Amino acid sequence: MGRLFTQFTDGGDFMWVILLVAAFAIAVMLERTFFVIFKSSINAKRFVGELERLISNRNMEQAIALCNTSNSALAKVLREVVKNHAGTGRDMQVAADAKTLEVLPELEKRVGYLDMLGQIATLLGLLGTISGLMTAFDAVSQASPEDAAAMLGRGIAAAMLTTMFGLVVAVPCIVVSSIIKAKTKKITNEIDMYTVQISTQITRMKG
Repeated sequence: MGRLFTQFTDGGDFMWVILLVAAFAIAVMLERTFFVIFKSSINAKRFVGELERLISNRNMEQAIALCNTSNSALAKVLREVVKNHAGTGRDMQVAADAKTLEVLPELEKRVGYLDMLGQIATLLGLLGTISGLMTAFDAVSQASPEDAAAMLGRGIAAAMLTTMFGLVVAVPCIVVSSIIKAKTKKITNEIDMYTVQISTQITRMKG
């Protein structure tokens, strides 16, 4: 632990700026992971299967109650479809589209920050390395010849720490961003597919 702290302080002032970026990135990652992967997700096949069973038995109130038991994006959209079961197929689709436009921005919110923070951390690491190298070369130019090589080696090693730390922050940002985007895409596809499936089932029952 002491060695890590020493390396951190050796990296210079840019290490603290990158640490601030890392703290913000961790907060965004935790919040988005909880909301998208846990709160807004559901076992779609199981949920829709139960919903279809209730609809086929014409238990519309129970179907709406089932949708109300979940905070997932899919349940919120399908609830609007079932609530508008007395209307036409177009009425159900319009209600579903309106709700989809409401829930999708909630899923996509702040995910772009992770890509931005990853890039910022990388660039700050490179900037810190350049600054550190300039400081090291300046110190070497004023040192005696016998000390110059050792000072240059230590200076370069310290300067490279900011690049390493920047990448340590950037890589998780990119990975988590990709996972959340993939999960959001999956939820969106499920909404599109099951909205048509449920509205079609209701329409056939009425016809």
